[in-house]
Amino acid sequence: MKKIMIFFIVSVFMIINCCIAYAETRSKLIENDNYHMVVDCKTALIALEVKETGFVWDCGDVLYSSSLTYGNTSDKNLKTVHSDEKNCNINISDIDNGVIAVYNYNKIGIKYSVRYTLESDFVKAELKVCDIEENKNNIVFRISLLENFGSGDTNDTGYFVIPDGSGALINFNSRKNSKSYSKRIYGDDITAVSEKRIPDCEQIYMPCFGIVKNNNAILSVASKGDTNAFINADTGKDNICNFSFVVRDTDTFFMTGDSSLKFTVFENGNIKSDDIEIRYYPVQSDEKDNPDYSDIAKKYRDYIIETYNLEPLKYKNYAPAYIDFYGGIQKEVSVLGFPVSKKISLTNYSQAKEILSVLCKNNINNIVVSFNNWTDDGICCKTDINANPSKVLGGKDNFQSLFDYTSNNNIEFYPSSDNINFYDSFNTSKSSVRISGEYSKVVKYDYAYGVTDKTQKSMSLLSPKKIESIYNELALNYNVAGFKGISLNDLPSCLYGDYGKKKMSRFDTFKAIKRSCETLNENLENKIIANTANVYTFPYLSHIKNVPLKSSGYDIFDDDIPFYQIVIHGIIPYSSKPVNGSPDTEDFIFQSIACGSCLSFNMIYENTSILQNTRLDKYYYANYYGWIDTAVSEFKFASDILENVSNCFIDKYSVSENIITAVYSDGTVIKTDMNNKNVKVNGKKMERF
Repeated sequence: MKKIMIFFIVSVFMIINCCIAYAETRSKLIENDNYHMVVDCKTALIALEVKETGFVWDCGDVLYSSSLTYGNTSDKNLKTVHSDEKNCNINISDIDNGVIAVYNYNKIGIKYSVRYTLESDFVKAELKVCDIEENKNNIVFRISLLENFGSGDTNDTGYFVIPDGSGALINFNSRKNSKSYSKRIYGDDITAVSEKRIPDCEQIYMPCFGIVKNNNAILSVASKGDTNAFINADTGKDNICNFSFVVRDTDTFFMTGDSSLKFTVFENGNIKSDDIEIRYYPVQSDEKDNPDYSDIAKKYRDYIIETYNLEPLKYKNYAPAYIDFYGGIQKEVSVLGFPVSKKISLTNYSQAKEILSVLCKNNINNIVVSFNNWTDDGICCKTDINANPSKVLGGKDNFQSLFDYTSNNNIEFYPSSDNINFYDSFNTSKSSVRISGEYSKVVKYDYAYGVTDKTQKSMSLLSPKKIESIYNELALNYNVAGFKGISLNDLPSCLYGDYGKKKMSRFDTFKAIKRSCETLNENLENKIIANTANVYTFPYLSHIKNVPLKSSGYDIFDDDIPFYQIVIHGIIPYSSKPVNGSPDTEDFIFQSIACGSCLSFNMIYENTSILQNTRLDKYYYANYYGWIDTAVSEFKFASDILENVSNCFIDKYSVSENIITAVYSDGTVIKTDMNNKNVKVNGKKMERF
């Protein structure tokens, strides 16, 4: 019996040694103080062990680490292949703290290399696009790295955190009709004009997503290549969430107006997108509880503070009251029986001053004003850079009186200049061009049928090549006029290319927008106010308006969360969308306060029936007389609750039985009862005016 036991022990020992030797030939172990990372040398699959918890993040049962979508230049079709043994040879070589994996798709003649490294607190995958090798027949369209990292099977519990709009959760093992999600970060490329109206949906403003799996969490960030990245999620067969990167874009056009004759066109020339880099940060909870989406948002907040050199707000007791005025509009009127285009006043300078005086007399503090359509060029939707007050709205003297009033009453004043869309039928040098070679147009859609409204004049889309020159001149003119800030409206949340002779990719536009914002900041003390904003513009912003309270509401989403708000609260003051534009104002106000969002109102002095058949007809609700009393009372209510935490971070956010609890970094607890419509701050019920 003793001999049998000795033989068994020796056999087991030999088997273990053989397994270790086999593993060493198949994998590489990289280690630091926090993690173990193992790379499979045959497939380039990665596993990451968190030493503190012992939890292992891996790729599940999937046998490929990268995917490639390529286009054939002859048949114009897109095909996808994975980096498994049948399609791709993978060669692994060692580098400091990691490996280089060379993916060689022999049959189609495409090759690229990826560096996988273990850093102090994250895993990194990076690909330089200049190293991608193509041939004349097959060109790269899209690449995915670490496609299945963090995936879960049907036995796992958890959810994905998606920064769609305010933010959304996708539960594991969802059995809904819609089991997949794919959306471009920073919005679709708007040069491609849709023949039919696309349903209204929110945008992704931050290049990240999170995974909570079996009470563990991880944050993924597209730290490079984000201007051409998609976030994808699938809960059908497995639970998968990843980034994919478009390195060469496509467009579709129709021949002879026949919608059945559809052709795909590839972006020509060399690859113009940014390099690709993905980071995975394991996330722990500060309270030693199981980490959740709040902890993932806090980790991303830490990331952007470090990456963009952001600073927490130093001042407190600051909960702004946001007002948007609309100055004038161009409208066709009948003169002697003939249609004539005429500039019409909606809110002149004296009327704007009157509205502000009502707010000030009612002790509304920290007012932040954006004045839209205040110049003739702004009213007529032309390129607006001259900073000259419109005579239709009262001219220079009345404008100066308004400007002096705002200065004397500590009102932050941001004249608007929105140059992305403009009317210019004859000068196409400023217009952006689609991949198909057509000039890109901004069209209006018929409300009833959702098709292009042929009776309305199309606007042009500003070429990104012109952004810097226009906004540099604008910065100089606003500085000379004595303005301290500017409202850029949609520029900080807009990203697209120009694929004509000017050759501007989304990445090129991203750089042009950042440089333009830098120039504006150098010339304007109060910086920029934006209508929502992509994360790369955060360093240049003093305020963000219209931060969404919801996601796009896709079927695959299970819950909406204030991911955006948790990330930026205490860094940049922000408001939700205008209260008076909501169909349920009371619910909207309480939801805003629960998310730490200040309130805003759109204001037009004249009767809004004048907006009929104009491009501003969507503001039919904004008449000043009907909203001023509500604005006064709701501004006071929100300010009393939010001003004491204005410079604090949101540490935790949770919802239970329709009671929303937000815990701030100074310990303040704000509970919002959405059923009974009341708010308690540290247990004290706040009075509504």
